[in-house]
Amino acid sequence: MVWSTQEQLAQARKRPQSKEGTLYEALEPIMEAAGGDEPTNGSLLDSLLQRGSLTTETARRHLALIEGFGQVNSTFDETYEILLLVRSLPQTYAYIDGAKLLVETRRLAETRFVPERLETTDQVMDAVRKGFADGAGGHGISTAYTSLGVRHTTIAETYPSPPDHPYINQVSLAYTLLTFSYTPLLGLRAVGEDIPEGDALLTWMGVWKIIGSVMGIEEGGLPDTFDEARGLWDLILASPGYGASPEGVQLLRALKEHVASNQKAEPPVDLIGQHGDAAVLALLKS
Repeated sequence: MVWSTQEQLAQARKRPQSKEGTLYEALEPIMEAAGGDEPTNGSLLDSLLQRGSLTTETARRHLALIEGFGQVNSTFDETYEILLLVRSLPQTYAYIDGAKLLVETRRLAETRFVPERLETTDQVMDAVRKGFADGAGGHGISTAYTSLGVRHTTIAETYPSPPDHPYINQVSLAYTLLTFSYTPLLGLRAVGEDIPEGDALLTWMGVWKIIGSVMGIEEGGLPDTFDEARGLWDLILASPGYGASPEGVQLLRALKEHVASNQKAEPPVDLIGQHGDAAVLALLKS
């Protein structure tokens, strides 16, 4: 069941990235045995099934979602990438734990570091989505495991935080996942584009749920449907973890400066102001 109360959210914020009961845990021995290779989605699902980490029904359901993802993703691929920059990324700055960590690690906090970090983020998310869009023969699961799961573990170990309040926690991870899965759909609606409906929408949300489990997010932070995602998003926005912070303001300012510096228009167009989340922009206004 997805978290539905502030008390559940408060407890989840105290828990770090999880291996217990997630695909992140189940994949660890399989990926270690693979060495530097990247097993395909199909072979990893087979391995998880053989090890008893997935039931036959769940493995088949995961495979069906992955096989259908490519068609759904292709309908708005280019616009989605733009929305990640002007909408999703600024939204991540409004979750206080994530913003503090990004400044501490110097990730995106200074304009001179922004291009490199944005390029890395874009490459990772493009590889993850393409890896699922390629179906059973793609490498989405292995890419998500390495680039999102292991990467977050490494950051947490390199930049320790208080044990009772990890910066990379269950809520910060779930919030970040929603900025990739749920809020871009709101952005698509805002610019007049159609969003998936029916089975296509369930496929989109279902694959992002797989990605979230590979990241080490507990079941409570993984919505199955668009409506569940909306409920979880609203719950997080009403929690103490969401809000303005000096770090969030700094991050948004650096991103805006970067976006403006890469335009030929004079004066530059405020793309974030036009297409970003108005509530976040007001919250982090400097």
